[in-house]
Amino acid sequence: MGNERIVTALFHGIETGRLANTLLFTGPAGSGKKTLAAKVAQKLFCPDLCGRCPSCTLLAREIHPDYLLIGSEGGVVKLEQARQLKAFLSAPPNSAAYKVAVLENCHNLTVEAGNSLLKILEEPPAASICILTADSAANVLPTLVSRSQVYTLTALPRAIISGVLQEKKIPENQSWFLTGYSEGILGRVLELLAESDFWQRRQQMALEIKEVLARRRDPLLSSDNWQLFPEEALDLLEFWLRDMIMLHINPDYIPVNKDLQASLEECLANCPEDKSIALLDQCAQARERLQARCNPRLVFDCLALKMWEV
Repeated sequence: MGNERIVTALFHGIETGRLANTLLFTGPAGSGKKTLAAKVAQKLFCPDLCGRCPSCTLLAREIHPDYLLIGSEGGVVKLEQARQLKAFLSAPPNSAAYKVAVLENCHNLTVEAGNSLLKILEEPPAASICILTADSAANVLPTLVSRSQVYTLTALPRAIISGVLQEKKIPENQSWFLTGYSEGILGRVLELLAESDFWQRRQQMALEIKEVLARRRDPLLSSDNWQLFPEEALDLLEFWLRDMIMLHINPDYIPVNKDLQASLEECLANCPEDKSIALLDQCAQARERLQARCNPRLVFDCLALKMWEV
């Protein structure tokens, strides 16, 4: 959805026999890379995409003998997984015309794993297709990028996200928030809709932000809570601070968190524009520290204390 030109190009490559042996799909988590990879495999196995034949049925259940999906374990793609992919592609197809292997999050490949893949990507078996996925080509080993045909999945327009939510009969306030919060990534929207506890965590997060900024709550207590779901806590805090900054600049701005606007406005009274901007910078630093595997408790202690300061 929203990437029809990429789908058309890939399908044309399949129909003309000119599809590259190595494809790299890039885009943020939830943008549809895994879904697109499965659709390419289905087109290779069943040109009619009938959805009913043995190939389509086995692929839908992810048990097709000529399809392999390898995810990253603990955020890292290891040498053993690279070897598994090589062994799979090296063997001839069982029942389909091609063997298709999908390696998710190849930006998390160890150097050893990446080097191990190079030979089979340089000299791929004729009846093999290797599909790599990553958040960005810039984060993938250049030697892998140079051997791949790269397709970048883009964010969806607000109208498409809103339309999907309208079809699902999501309440207007939730729909407005999800449309902004998802930043055009439909997978993120669907994941949040399936998680019933999210809205409660968001309400609690908003309350704690308000109380810490007003110096009515021990910031270290909130830090204890936030470090339990670090990425989500940072996302929610960043959107809250962006709303505050925009409301400081333009009182007519409609915030992403408009259903909680009363709490936002109370925060504005306790957090001037310059502090809001500084805290947004602190969030960016916190994210970098988490990615560098710093202790989450210390990261959020530092951030919460900065919020509490006058």
